[in-house]
Amino acid sequence: MKINRKSQRGATLISWLLAAGLAILIASAVVKIAPYYVEFNNVKGLMKNIASEPGIKKANMRVINSKIAKYLNVNGLYALEQAYYNSRPGTRPDKKTKNPFTLKRLKKANKKILTVEYDVPQPWIGNLSFLINFRHAVVLGYPDEKVELKEKVAKRRTEKLNLNN
Repeated sequence: MKINRKSQRGATLISWLLAAGLAILIASAVVKIAPYYVEFNNVKGLMKNIASEPGIKKANMRVINSKIAKYLNVNGLYALEQAYYNSRPGTRPDKKTKNPFTLKRLKKANKKILTVEYDVPQPWIGNLSFLINFRHAVVLGYPDEKVELKEKVAKRRTEKLNLNN
């Protein structure tokens, strides 16, 4: 039996180029998206700080909004800043944007839940883009308590895109 020593061993040039192209696409997606996830971790810290402040259990939305504005000015949370300041009255009369921060009262437990919910559209390649949805909630006065968000994200998306018309 004769052994052919000239047979192929390893990948061809085309397979290496395809693998490198795929790696570049994945790396470019990570480079575009990763800063927003880092920023969202800072948003979680901001909300935990607000929830742990003394006297926050009895605070109304005006007081909470002033604390949020103070944190936003210091921390440089650009995606959340854009969503927050575009929702302020008189800033954008052409578009109706909702405040990313909402305050809900739980009557049974006599607690308040502060929720942040905002979207970040990020262009990627050509006409392809990412839409990143961020949501987080904390119980005011109890920053380490877990909150379960059960509302449907798909329902909110269809309302946002006006698919129900």
